[in-house]
This record gives sequence, C-alpha cells and structure tokens, in this order.
Amino acid sequence: MKFNEMNLSDYIIKGLDAQGIETPTEIQEVTIPLVKSGVDVIGLSQTGSGKTYAYGIPALERVDLNIYGVQFLVVCPTRELAAQIADNLKKLTNFTSRIGVIAIFGGASMDRQIQSLKRGAKIVVGTPGRLMDHLRRKTLKLDNLKMVILDEADEMLNMGFKEDIETILKSTPDSRQTVMFSATMPPEIVKITKLYMKEPVMIKAKNQDCAPALIKQYYISCKRPEKPEILEKIYTEFNPWISIVFCNTIQMTQELSTALKKNGLPAVCLNGDMRQSERRRVMDKFKNDEGGGILVATDVAARGLDIKNVDVVINFDFPNNDDYYVHRIGRTGRAGKDGVAISLITSGNQLKDLQTLTNKDGVEEYTSLSTTKYGAKELSKGRGKPRQSFNKQRNHSQKANAPRRESGEFKRLGDKRESKENHQKREETGFVGGYGERREGLKGNKTRERFGKPNTEKRERGGFNNSSEKREKSGFKNNSFKQENTGFKNNQRNKGGRKKPNRNNRGPR
Repeated sequence: MKFNEMNLSDYIIKGLDAQGIETPTEIQEVTIPLVKSGVDVIGLSQTGSGKTYAYGIPALERVDLNIYGVQFLVVCPTRELAAQIADNLKKLTNFTSRIGVIAIFGGASMDRQIQSLKRGAKIVVGTPGRLMDHLRRKTLKLDNLKMVILDEADEMLNMGFKEDIETILKSTPDSRQTVMFSATMPPEIVKITKLYMKEPVMIKAKNQDCAPALIKQYYISCKRPEKPEILEKIYTEFNPWISIVFCNTIQMTQELSTALKKNGLPAVCLNGDMRQSERRRVMDKFKNDEGGGILVATDVAARGLDIKNVDVVINFDFPNNDDYYVHRIGRTGRAGKDGVAISLITSGNQLKDLQTLTNKDGVEEYTSLSTTKYGAKELSKGRGKPRQSFNKQRNHSQKANAPRRESGEFKRLGDKRESKENHQKREETGFVGGYGERREGLKGNKTRERFGKPNTEKRERGGFNNSSEKREKSGFKNNSFKQENTGFKNNQRNKGGRKKPNRNNRGPR
C-alpha cells in the first residue's frame, strides 16, 4: 500500500512527495487508520520506525480550521526531539498555510513562544518542563484539545517527568484522544495507561525486540586505557564519512572530542550541559558539514535526532541501560541503508550483556583490533587458584599435621594452635585457661597476673584493706566530717562568715 491509496488530504500527499516518501512503514500502515478513527492507541516501536508520521498524519487530517487554539499536543522528552518533530510536521504543511505548528522547550525565548501561541497554533510540540511553565502562566490553553500524544513515554519517565505528565493529562478535557508511543512498557507506563487511557489498542512492530537487520554489529575487546587508541584505529580501518561516538558522561564527551580534534579529526561535542543555542549550532554544523564529521555525544542524542547517512555508530562507553543500546545503534542503518555499530568491550560482563541483547548470533568480534579476550576461560586466568584446589591443599595439610597433634606436639586452644613447650609454661605459671578467659582469684590486667601479686594482697600487707578503713585511721571518714572541722559546710561559713554571692543578682557592672 502507498500513501496515495490511504485517502489522505492533497497537501499531505504533496508534502510526502516533496520528501520522496511514497510507501508507509509497518507502524505507519497500521497506526494511521486507527488514530484517524479516534481510538486510544499504544504503539511499541523502536526509534527510526517512522512513528512521527504515524501519529502526525492523522492529527493533521483531524484539524478543524474553524476552531481557535491548540487542538493537538505532542509531549516528548528532549529539546532536540521536540524541534525535530515540529520540523517534520511542518514539512507536511508546506502546501497549506492555515495549520500552525510550533515547538515549545526550555532554553528558547518564552516571549516568542507566547506570541506564537497567541497567533492560534493548532499543533504544539513541547517538553514537559516548558509545557508546565506555560500552563502556570495560563499562556497555553487546552480547552479545545482533541488529542494528546506521548512520544518516547518510557524515556520521559526515566528522566523524572512522571508528575509533570500526569499534571498535563489532568489539564486536558476528558473527551480527548490519547496516543502513546514507547520502546518499552515498564510498570509506570502501565499505570498511566490504566488511569488516563480508554480501552487502548496496542500495536507492536515486528522488529521491536531486535536491532535493525541492516546494521552490522561488531565488538572490540580491549582495556580501558587502550580505548582512545582503538578509536583512532577504527577511523583508519573503516574511514566513515559521518559517525557518532556515544559516551556515558558529559566529561568524557568533552575530553574525547578535544583529543580527536588534536589528532586532526573533525569532531564536535553534544551533551546536556550545553545551552540550547549552542546545541542547535553544533547540530546545524554537523548536519550541514560537507566534509563529514564525528559527533561525540551522550545519550541525549540517542533518541530523536534524525541525522541522515550515518555510516558508523561507536559505543565508546558501553550503555548503562540495555534499551539505550538499540536506540544508539538505531542512528545508523536508516531509510533502507546499511550501517555499522561497534562497541568497545572492557569486561566479561559487558560481553555477556551484549551477547544477550543481540542473541549472540547478531554480533561478531572484530579480531584485527581486539587486544584482549573476555571468554569464560580467559576470565579465570591470573586470579589465583580456584576454590576447589585451595580446599584440596588445606585438607592435605590437615592430614599431614594429624600425627603431630596426636603426639602432643600441637594442642588446640579454641581456634588457635600452640607448641607443647608453650603449653607447659602456661601450666607452670598458672595460666591454663583458653585465650581471653579470666583466672579465678586474679583481677586486673595481664601485668598483675604475670607478677602474681594482685592489689588485694598489697592492700592487706599495707594494713589498708580498703579506702574506708584508710580514711578512718587518718581521721577523715568522709567529706562532711572534713567540712565540719574546717568550718566549711555546704560552701558557706558556719559563724559570722558571708554567704557566697548570688550570681543571678550581681547588680550593675
């Protein structure tokens, strides 16, 4: 089936023809009729499947030009994705001037966005944070809203936008249509579907659980310090025109892009710490650079960025989230073209995770660049003897020492061993108990025990059995007796003395 056979408006067909698009993708062919009919839809589809037009085309078809205000709202996780969705929808409206599409996201001018909303935009694409700002200012009115589209819903939840999404959904009319697209279905997504969707129809793409078939996947085993050198060899080996290198941290993107520039490679950096104007400038330069380029980015670029003709995707750092792997390598092998994905592996666990994600048969080792092996046998090397060998050695030593223990040369005291000679010494000095035990009739520390003259014996020889007896003989039985003899009792004189001044009534200072 082709788009011109799906009963679409003329301006949409012209917009598709201008882009050279004639045949819908699998997800588009199934989703467009359902969304157009008005039912709630849940679409499970990976990036690069064409889901933007899957909900965008029926949304444009249902726009009522006689109603003022926002009729369709698209919520997405990142600024780049919001700008890309808005640009793609504008391409479909190039042959009509009556449907306004605007993008709303942080880092852009709030005043310009307010002016665009006042002009009567019919479709708004935005991020949760900036949409919440407009709702608080009451510059975004959703009274006439017909449809809410949650694009990359699982990613928005991972980024902590759950409360914002629920607030936005509660601000919309109950009669709205809700469409959700997500790569996965975590429990939080299921809760949202039960609370805010009405008998949704679920659509799942056939290639949902695997990477695109046109992508050739490799891995290179190496040590961490070798990764920059391996990366340079990859560019010498494959010589890609356009490539993306993914890192897990912002600092790594900055350091790696700087190192590649020093080696003469055209690298640019993209991460979440950059201002929106700078990020847009970097992306424009990267897309329009006729000499090719290298984009070193965090996962902020893994979803939503439509970069054409990417030859190679390199996972410089193995992704922390399994879902990110498919989204990362999905930047290449688009629009029916072949692509290459290379992952730098630095541990056996990473190799196991990669083989699990690709079902083992989908990934190959690029042996010419690998410097280390991370198989099961190799992992056990260099880590000492296995536990079984240690037990055998221990049992052997116990059997060998058994005759010596039976002859009395070694005797066990608790969990320790000592020689027969030391044991006899302890018997002669009266210390025959186990370690840490106190001997009867002896008190104090080990020094007193060693000399055998405890303090009790010393006090008896000195005529002082205890402190009370000593005080009686010296004439001072207790403190009260001493105070009476000296004329002081309870901190004051008995006769004619002045009292201790009251500290609370000292008078002026």
